[in-house]
Amino acid sequence: MQKKVLGAVFLLLFVGVGLFLYKLLHQNVDVTVEVAKYESPKKQAIKQETSETVWIKEMAHKDAREFVFPVNELFMQIDSFGQKSGSGGKLKSFRLVIDRVDRYSLFCIIQTLTSLHLPYMVIKEDKVPLIYIEEKSEKQLNQVVLELEKYDIKSKIVEVWL
Repeated sequence: MQKKVLGAVFLLLFVGVGLFLYKLLHQNVDVTVEVAKYESPKKQAIKQETSETVWIKEMAHKDAREFVFPVNELFMQIDSFGQKSGSGGKLKSFRLVIDRVDRYSLFCIIQTLTSLHLPYMVIKEDKVPLIYIEEKSEKQLNQVVLELEKYDIKSKIVEVWL
């Protein structure tokens, strides 16, 4: 008898769940679906410069051995002949002679001289820049040579009169 009652309960439960799902799935529901319209992004017109004065083209055609300062403006103050101090004679200076001249070497030299707070001049003659150092101390000048050897730049100091 318990089997018949248990079977009847499961049958009623199964029929009840079935009716519930049938009512749930067959409802009259008004569904309005709003679909967004796809708009392709507006493409911006790309203008290509055809003039020969575009800086990228200028840099592409530059000689690799030529040094170019990485700034828009360059301010220099040169008092190599002592015009401000009043002495019009020649000035004792030292020239830094280097074994190779490329952008990296010149960059290292200028950074080294700047970090040691030494006054210097870079003069470009032909393809080779000449570097003059206005320092009286031999110890400081030897320090420059030792610092440049860290960057594998062989150099020596020569006394010159400007």
